Amino acid sequence: MSKENKISKTLKDHEKRIYALEALIGKSRKSKIKAGKQSLSDHIIELRDIGFFSQPKIAGETHTKLTKKYHCELNRVAVALVRLAGRKQLRKASKIVSGKKHKAYVW
Repeated sequence: MSKENKISKTLKDHEKRIYALEALIGKSRKSKIKAGKQSLSDHIIELRDIGFFSQPKIAGETHTKLTKKYHCELNRVAVALVRLAGRKQLRKASKIVSGKKHKAYVW
């Protein structure tokens, strides 16, 4: 076998290995959500779609409503509401509860 043929064969072999490695690296490493499982944001969006946020609601009210279907901490609900408002999926408002002004969310 001539030098050129050996070099050509070696290059082809390297290309195959590089392609295989790139295919492995290129695959998504995120775990896929199982069908039927919803995130906290998905549950809040469901509430929005059924009209729960037609009147301003604070995080505590949203948490109370969510605990029937999705159990989580109050601070997680508050953060999810802020993020949804940032993504323009909810609007910010204010609500006075017990004489104090609170952040509320409406749609």
